[in-house]
Amino acid sequence: MNMDHRGGIQGTVRDERGAAVEGATVTAVNAENGAQFAATTDAQGAYSFAALPPGEYDISIVSAAGVTTFRRTGVEVIVDRTAPLDITMNAATAAEAAEFERQQLVQRIATLEQRITELESGTVLSEPETRVRRIEVFVDPAGAVHDEPVPGAEPTITYQRERVYRRQTISEKIEEALEDAENRSVAVGVDAAMGTQFASRTRGDLEANRRAYALASADLFFTAGIAQNTIFFADIVGLSGSPPDAEIPSLTLLNGYTARLIRQNEINLREAWLRTELFGQRLALTAGRLDLTNYFDQNAFANDETTQFIGDALVNNQMLGLSSNGTGVAAEFDPKNGFRFKFGFQQSNNDATNLSDSLYTLSEAGYTLTPLALPEGTYRVWFRTDNTAQEAISKGVGLSVDQKLTNIVGVFARYGVQETELEPRDNFYSVGIGFQNGLIFSPQDRWGVGYAHIDLASGEKEHLAEGYYNFQLTERLRLSFHLTHVLDRLDTGTRFGYLLPGVRFQAAF
Repeated sequence: MNMDHRGGIQGTVRDERGAAVEGATVTAVNAENGAQFAATTDAQGAYSFAALPPGEYDISIVSAAGVTTFRRTGVEVIVDRTAPLDITMNAATAAEAAEFERQQLVQRIATLEQRITELESGTVLSEPETRVRRIEVFVDPAGAVHDEPVPGAEPTITYQRERVYRRQTISEKIEEALEDAENRSVAVGVDAAMGTQFASRTRGDLEANRRAYALASADLFFTAGIAQNTIFFADIVGLSGSPPDAEIPSLTLLNGYTARLIRQNEINLREAWLRTELFGQRLALTAGRLDLTNYFDQNAFANDETTQFIGDALVNNQMLGLSSNGTGVAAEFDPKNGFRFKFGFQQSNNDATNLSDSLYTLSEAGYTLTPLALPEGTYRVWFRTDNTAQEAISKGVGLSVDQKLTNIVGVFARYGVQETELEPRDNFYSVGIGFQNGLIFSPQDRWGVGYAHIDLASGEKEHLAEGYYNFQLTERLRLSFHLTHVLDRLDTGTRFGYLLPGVRFQAAF
């Protein structure tokens, strides 16, 4: 269920011979507001834009001679997704470079001539501005004030207000109006998915066997720019269907969407918050109705039930312990040196009459590095508290690691424990491997395999393994196939196992 409310683009850059290109500058320009971002390829030709605002981007690479060796428009960045984009550069000949320079010079001359014409005939007066001007006057013995020196007068400095009208072009007025309209615009996004799973009993005697389950979900996102580096976000979600969790009493959710299901066939406001970035975008503050776990325990290979694993044990750390959204605040400090520090608190029980009796807090420290000459990896540690049960405050600590082994292959791991003052410790861990640029059918496919284990102090245990393959059908449509096997021991007399093949269809636009 975790979403960062930003997306990304990543891939590799190769020349016309297929060799990796090191040191190439890849530029991403937001098609709506013109915001520009740049990334440089490493020794393997890999580049990454890790935190882009959602929207469509124009991606390009320009050679040292000024020739565009690659350009693609309309690359869409979606919230909490990383769009794969592998680039093959075209060869730039000397003749092309010379022709490019000539065309650029001709274009600049034409632009300059047009600009001069506009300045001569297309100017208007701006709104009047009040300015204070420093002037020197001369005061004679009789107290009279003169603008010029006169015999017997002494110079005196004074200040005078004046109304000033600034001449500006019509195009400048239009640009100001468009910029103001853009800052007030609202972007709308839709994410719809349907997951179908089939349950076949492999152990035990529970009633559920050879049954099909389906759960459909639709999210409607609204994003509005309030001011510079300040946005408003809202997520309205509707769900309908019957997940396997309604009949199979596993310790973890077999369909991660189930956590969102509050009431059948109803629309709910899942999130609504205001986010602002301060101090050179080093400090980000988010306040409103939150799912606090969206901002913590993130993982590049196991964190999204819409494009990766479908089982919740491979989406979230089960020791986080927060089951509902609520009013809260999240703060993130990024000193731009690889470290990230986060802290947040949220109301954990929407039925509570005050925040003090339903306070959930979560803090995290993370570090991104390239260890042992490997590609990028991120290592996080978090700590949380929950006083919803006043007689036994719950505490937990956990780790989340994702490490790329190559530009395509990466591994992940999670570990978590929780305990209360009255109960001993519960344990959880998960491990797996992910492939972000598919090796079987299409370079845009993704697939992975993972295993999770939970061991509760009460004696209940669960083993869950899942594999998936996610096909990119079109730029906005994906189809994935899943195979999950779960073994649970709820008590000494209740043990069961299920094999659950599944299909998930997802559309995002």
